[in-house]
Amino acid sequence: MSDPTKNGELDQLIEKYRGGEVSRRHFMKVAGGLGVSVAAAGSILAACGSDEAAAPATTAAPATTAAPTTTAAPTTTAGPTRGGTLKEGYDLDFSKHDPITTNWYDPAFFAIYEALLTNDPDGNDNHQLATSFTKSADGMEYRFDIDPAGKFHSGKPANAAAVADFLAFFKATSFIATLAAPVASYESEGDQLVVKMNNPWVGALGPHKTGYFRVLCMDTWNEAGGMESTTYGTEIADGTGPFTHEEFVPGSHVLVKRWEDYPGSNTEYFENKGPAHLDAIRWTFIAEASQRAVQLENGDIHTLKGPAPQDVSRLESNSDITVYRFPEWSGYILTLNQDWDEYFGDVRVRAAIAHLIDREAMRDAVFFGDAVADYGPLPPTDKFYDPVVEEMITYDPAAAAALMTEAGWALNGDGIWEKDGTVLSFEFAVQAESINEAVATTASAMMREGGVDAQVNVVDRAVMFEKQATEGKGAAPMTLFYWLWPIPIDVLNLFVNSATIPFPNMSRANVPAIDEAMAAWTSAGTEAEGQAAQTAFQVAYCENVPYVPMVTRNAVFAKRNNVHGWQPTLWNLYPYYNDVWIEA
Repeated sequence: MSDPTKNGELDQLIEKYRGGEVSRRHFMKVAGGLGVSVAAAGSILAACGSDEAAAPATTAAPATTAAPTTTAAPTTTAGPTRGGTLKEGYDLDFSKHDPITTNWYDPAFFAIYEALLTNDPDGNDNHQLATSFTKSADGMEYRFDIDPAGKFHSGKPANAAAVADFLAFFKATSFIATLAAPVASYESEGDQLVVKMNNPWVGALGPHKTGYFRVLCMDTWNEAGGMESTTYGTEIADGTGPFTHEEFVPGSHVLVKRWEDYPGSNTEYFENKGPAHLDAIRWTFIAEASQRAVQLENGDIHTLKGPAPQDVSRLESNSDITVYRFPEWSGYILTLNQDWDEYFGDVRVRAAIAHLIDREAMRDAVFFGDAVADYGPLPPTDKFYDPVVEEMITYDPAAAAALMTEAGWALNGDGIWEKDGTVLSFEFAVQAESINEAVATTASAMMREGGVDAQVNVVDRAVMFEKQATEGKGAAPMTLFYWLWPIPIDVLNLFVNSATIPFPNMSRANVPAIDEAMAAWTSAGTEAEGQAAQTAFQVAYCENVPYVPMVTRNAVFAKRNNVHGWQPTLWNLYPYYNDVWIEA
C-alpha cells in the first residue's frame, strides 16, 4: 500500500516544479528521497506541463543523410550590409585558441583558422586552404595545391612550406595527430603539400577537416614560447581565417575582429569570398541552460548553440527566431578510471554499472525526448553503427546485481556494494554547466538505486581536465565526459587505445581486442574493411565496458531572423562566419 503522506509530498513537489519554484535537479533529488525511482521521476518530468514542457519523445534519430530540421525563416530582399558585432551564446566554457595544445576546439577556431578542406552542407568535400587536391591511384599519396601568395594574420607566408611545417610538427608532438595515424609524412614540393601514407586509408581526409588540423603559423607560435607559451591562444593567435583573435576570457567570452587584409576564400559554397561582412564576433559562455533561450528572445544575443531542451519548442514557435535541429556527433559517457582498480578493475563491476543506466529515462528527464539512447560507443546515426550493441548493454538492474554478487560484492547496511572492506563509493566529477550537471545527477541517482554511490562533484573546466588526466589516484575515479567530434570512430580511438594512457584514455583501458579493432580501422582501405573493423570495435567495447555510454543529444542552434548567412550544418561542428551579416 502506498504512503498517502509521501503521495501528498510528491504532488506538492510536482506543483512546485510546474510553477518554476524548484529546478529539475532538485526535483530528482527530492523525488528520490520520497522513494520515486529515477525512471518514474523522468516520466513525471517529461509529462509536466510548464514553461519546461516536454518535447515529444524521440526513439530514433534521423539518418545522417537527412537535412537538418529547420523552422521557417522570413526572406529578405536586402543585400548584405557591412558592420556590426555578432553576439553568439555558447554552452561551454572556452579552450585556448591553439590547435596544437588545446584540449577542445570551440567555434572561434572556424573564424580564426582554416583547414586544408571542409565539408559543404551536404557533406561533400570543399576546398579551404587548398585550391585543389589529387589522390594517387594506390591511395598512398595526396597532393594539395596551396596558393603561394597565401598569408597569415601576421603577414608571414602561408604557403605550402608553412602548411607542411605545421602539420609535420603537429604529427610529431600532439596526441591529437593520432587521429590521422596512417599518415607517414607531410612535405612540401613547390606549391604543393604532399601527404604520404603508411597505407591506403578510407578515413584519410576526415581528420584534416576538423578544428585541430586548422593551420597556424609556426613562426609566431614558436616566438610566443611554443609548448610552454602562456600567451599563444589566449593573447595572440595567427591563422589564415577571416577574423583575428582579440580577447579570450575563460568563463566569460571570446572576441574576434574582421581581418581587413583577408585574401579570400577557396570554399565553393561560401557566397562571400572576400573579407567578412561583420566587424566582429563575440561568443559568450552561458553556464545556466535556462538563460540561453531567454537571452536570444530578449535580443541580448543574435545566435545560440545549445538552448535548454525544454525551451526548444518555445523558440520554434517564435516568428522572430529560426531553429536548426539535427543529430549530433557526440555522446555523454561515464569514465571508469582503472587506476582505481579496486572499483573498476573487474569487468563485471563495469558491466554492472552500465546495466544501471536507464538511458530512455535519462533521455526524457534531462533532454525532454530531444536525444537518443546510446548502447554502444558510436551514436546510432553513424553510418558504421551496428545495432548488435543494443543487445549487449541494456538497462537491467537484476543483471547488475547478479554480476556484482558473482564478483564477490555484497550490499552493506547502507545499501551500497562492499567487498573486503572496500565500499563502492567514490568521487564523480562533472564540469560546471547545467545540462552536464543534470546528466550527472540523474546518472548518480540511477547508480545509487543499484547500490553504487557515485558522489557528484561539480568543478570548472580546467579542474575537470586535471581530474581526468592526472596519473594514478590523483585523478577522479569517475567523471562525466561529453565528447563532440564529427568522425566518432577517430575520437573514440583516442579514448580507448592503450597507446593513449593516461590521457585522453581517461579510463586507462588496455584491451587487446579494442587495440586490434582500431588497428584494423586505421588500415582499412575500403568501406567494407572499415565496417568490419568498426563492428569488431563496437563488440569489443561492449564486452569490456571501458566507458559507460549513455545518450547522444541532438544539436540545436538558433538565431534571430535579422541574422543572415549563418548556417549550422550536420557535417561541421560549428558554423562558418564568412557569409554572415546583420540586417539593420
